[in-house]
Amino acid sequence: MFIRIILSDYSFNLPPNDNFVLYEKNLFLSMSQILYLYFLLFLSQQIAGESCIVSKFEEVNASLTCQQIILDNLSVPAGVTLKLNLTNGAEVVFRGNTSFGYEQWDGPLVTINGTNITVRGESGSVIDGLGQYYWDGQGGWSNSKPQFFTIEAFGGSIFRDIYVINTPKDVVQITNSDNVIFTDWFIDDFDGDLGVAEPGKEGHNTDAFDVWNSTNVIITNSVIYNQDDCVALRCGANISVSNLYCHGSHGLSISVGFSNDSIALNTILNVSFTNSIVEAGRNGIHIKTHVDGGNGNITGVTYKNITLRDITYNGILIQEDYTNQPPNSSSLSVEPRNNVPIRDLILEDIRGNVDIDAIPIEIVCAENGCFNWTWSTVNVTGIKNNTCNFQPEGFYC
Repeated sequence: MFIRIILSDYSFNLPPNDNFVLYEKNLFLSMSQILYLYFLLFLSQQIAGESCIVSKFEEVNASLTCQQIILDNLSVPAGVTLKLNLTNGAEVVFRGNTSFGYEQWDGPLVTINGTNITVRGESGSVIDGLGQYYWDGQGGWSNSKPQFFTIEAFGGSIFRDIYVINTPKDVVQITNSDNVIFTDWFIDDFDGDLGVAEPGKEGHNTDAFDVWNSTNVIITNSVIYNQDDCVALRCGANISVSNLYCHGSHGLSISVGFSNDSIALNTILNVSFTNSIVEAGRNGIHIKTHVDGGNGNITGVTYKNITLRDITYNGILIQEDYTNQPPNSSSLSVEPRNNVPIRDLILEDIRGNVDIDAIPIEIVCAENGCFNWTWSTVNVTGIKNNTCNFQPEGFYC
């Protein structure tokens, strides 16, 4: 009598003695050898379920089959990406101080990919980008600086309790993701602020969260000190941003029009910003469509219960004439375009103040570029007058 056994890609017919034929590889193995193979398979399954502690960079790849990976005071060499391509349901824990060697390059410093994954920081952990060695006040307009995290995640993945300091440039790029949560982050680039850093050593383009081509994203319960957008939504749908404290940033932003030929990559649908504070920022609320981009669409945007404090340029700025310029350059005078119309924009319970030289509210719409805006209880104060070429329902500019 023969017993049929399937092990991985091999098929066995096992007779009631010690010899049998491995048909697919045309090999002859003893019973002791097949038992040894079973042992190796069992061992690999056990390892895959273990918690693996990684303290040396060269150990990272070998740990990627583990269900829990603890990065223990990991030092990543200069010019190298920490690539975390995780198994389904895996967990990554940052422990102690995670640091990255200095090199002028584009990065990213970390890539994370996976489904139903958890990435978290232990209490007291710090992820240090050594931004003070890169900052020159120019961001991406001068020497190469690495982007920090590029994340592609799905299926209920969660990124939580992460403390990041001194990021060279953009912090988190959320790309091509679905059903993912970012909560309880502390992004601390305060040392790059104007008046804190040495002159000419300020941070710039240190966007905290950039969302690209992603759906069902939640960003919540986080504190950000930086020198560019606190959050910038580029393209995607069903995105919720809530309970943020943003200091020194360029505000809670939507920035659309990066693609010259893809309507999908120039579209934002059904997003909300709620229950947040922007303090000492260049802008508070900022929606910008790029005049040099292709066609697109912004529909179904809500800002609700937002507090603005001591904003330096614009409390609320909505513009269909945006051009990306180097820091401290003169603004270009361009005609607004309706290539990315803004529809169904709700602002509710927005309050705060701007500095003496700032404009509380500025609206620059293209002809046939703005439709069906409903604002209520919007009160941003300053010395200068508001300036608007479009009138939202419920608000007099």
